[in-house]
This record gives sequence, C-alpha cells and structure tokens, in this order.
Amino acid sequence: MMMAESLVLLEHVHKRYRLGEVEVAALRDVSLSLSPGEFVVFVGPSGSGKTTLLNIIGGLDRPTSGRVTVAGRDLAALDESSLTAYRRDVVGFVFQFFNLVPTLTARENVELVAELVPEPLDAGEVLAAVGLAEREDHFPAALSGGEQQRVAIARALVKRPALVLADEPTGNLDYETAIRVLEVMREVSRALAHGVLLVTHNQEITRMADRVVRLHSGEIAEVRPNPHPVPPQDLRW
Repeated sequence: MMMAESLVLLEHVHKRYRLGEVEVAALRDVSLSLSPGEFVVFVGPSGSGKTTLLNIIGGLDRPTSGRVTVAGRDLAALDESSLTAYRRDVVGFVFQFFNLVPTLTARENVELVAELVPEPLDAGEVLAAVGLAEREDHFPAALSGGEQQRVAIARALVKRPALVLADEPTGNLDYETAIRVLEVMREVSRALAHGVLLVTHNQEITRMADRVVRLHSGEIAEVRPNPHPVPPQDLRW
C-alpha cells in the first residue's frame, strides 16, 4: 500500500486504446507514488507509455481503469470543469515544444498564466529565478531555444503548482542550455517542495533523479532509488 502523504498516487492504472479493430494496451497495472519535493525521472523506449502516464497524471487523459490521486484529488471523480481547474491550479506543464504566444513578451507570457490563479508568484521574480531578468521584455522570436524553454518553465512555476510535469524538456537544447534548465527544475523541487516528474530518453539525466522509473511495454519494469543524486552540472552527454 502506498503512503497516505503521497503527492501522486497511482493504483493499478491501465490505459487501452482502440485502433480500428485492434486494442492497444498503453499502460498495464501501473502503481506508483511520488512524494512532495521528489524529483522522479521516467525512462523507456518509444511507445513504453511514458507520455501516456504523464498525460493521465496531468489530467489531459483518463485511465481505462485504476485510480489516480494527486494532491488529495481523485481524478476519476472530477468532471471536465473540475479537471480544468485541477490542470490550472495544481499542475505546471513543461513540454519539449515551448508553445509560447509569439505576440507576447517573455514577461507577458508568464503574466498571462499568472492571471488565471488567485495567488501567483511575481512574474518578474520567477523570470529572474530562471536567469531571464534582462530578457523579460523580449518576444519569443528574439530568444534562443534555451531562453524560450526557461520562459516555459517560469510560466509553469508562476502558478505555484504542487506538481511539475516535464516531457522531454531538454530534447531540443544544446548541452549547456539543457544543464541550466535542469538546474532550475532541480532547484524548484528542492526549494519549493514541488514534485517533479520528468520524461526523457537521455539516460544521463537519470543520475540527478531521486528515483528512476523504467517503463517497458506499458509496465513498470524497474523503480530504482538513487541515494546520491548528482548536481546537473556534473552530467555529461
């Protein structure tokens, strides 16, 4: 039985899709917990269920069966309106593609999300925390890929989310920028006690995780604690 104080609790989660006359099992009997402040990395080959699992935890998709509880909310019990509120108030999303509004500055992109929640962080302070204090008035087209990704992280964090979900957030970044992004995300989990779930194909990133979850064919093949996570700047690939 998982711990009652878990931030995320997955119990026997299954997800099946029907493609024509064929039924595909994307997730099979997944049970897992995440504690506040924990940095967990999901790895596995393409098609192993990593992104499907992230989408279910984020309320973007529903499991076929099983139970998903996040920050005390049973997601199966939420209607669409309540799920929208859950995604807005509880979860911060960081994806490989930044999805910034091109006609808004970095600060305006962050402020746009801040306006949706009752007690956001200050947009300028969050941008400063990710190293963009002097770039906040620039439009996305004038920012590098790494800077745009850091704006996306600031946008996710300004809501004070209990949980940050990151799907391949360094996939399009050069090494130095990727390390900066990972440093920010690690600091978030440590300083603010947010839970962070990060999906990656990069095995080197697993060295900085508190736990590594390996998925294969929709099942958890291994959960490996990491008693000595390394700082992101020690990663090499």
